[in-house]
Amino acid sequence: MDSQPWPDQLRSELRRQGLPAAYINRLLEELADHALDSQTENPSMEAQQAYAQLGTTNQLAAAARREFSRRTLAGRYPILAFIVGPVLLAPVLLVSMTIALCILLGAIDYTLELSGIKPPEPGDSDPWIEYWVTTCFNGFVRFLPFALAAWLYCRWGKRCEMPRWAIAACCIIAIIAGFFVSKSVPSTADQPGLWIVGLGFRANVRQLIQFLVPLAIAACFFLRLPRNFVTAFRQSHPLTP
Repeated sequence: MDSQPWPDQLRSELRRQGLPAAYINRLLEELADHALDSQTENPSMEAQQAYAQLGTTNQLAAAARREFSRRTLAGRYPILAFIVGPVLLAPVLLVSMTIALCILLGAIDYTLELSGIKPPEPGDSDPWIEYWVTTCFNGFVRFLPFALAAWLYCRWGKRCEMPRWAIAACCIIAIIAGFFVSKSVPSTADQPGLWIVGLGFRANVRQLIQFLVPLAIAACFFLRLPRNFVTAFRQSHPLTP
């Protein structure tokens, strides 16, 4: 009896589980070696019977999916990694990137002083320059940390073969970004500059864009996923009529 239908069927089941091709090939080689050992011990056993003793293709594919997921920390603790993690990562990126930006601006200011270029005193600069500086700063803290967090989770989800969890993480990041509020007040001769941050809801276009940016990154990433990821996602979440 031809032994090809069973391996081909298992390969199809493994692909539907969203497993990568290298992992599928290695698993099939191991199962083929195991079936060959069984035939060596029992010469009267046909190849198809040796494969059938390993279990059904559905059972093996499901078991392979579970074992593959457990190879990573995210696979063992998906809720901790993709649900709790974004709540912690977004503020950490916001603070760290803001500090890095302040250090960079301080380094530029120090370099200008060493070069003999005296920076303008508070209140002496052009109001339009102050407006654009504060606008760019607010745009930086409002969008870039959350966009980076969404991109990191998309990359992590792809590496762990867990696109659904990555999309869930991006949704959480989008909610945090949508409620984030930032306002910068330029310094004057009488008082230093202020940076006011917090969480709040304002029905305006800017808050809506903040909410949509992480979702747009997830959508672009999801549309670029290989076909096996898309197939696995659709099969695990069938559309109801």
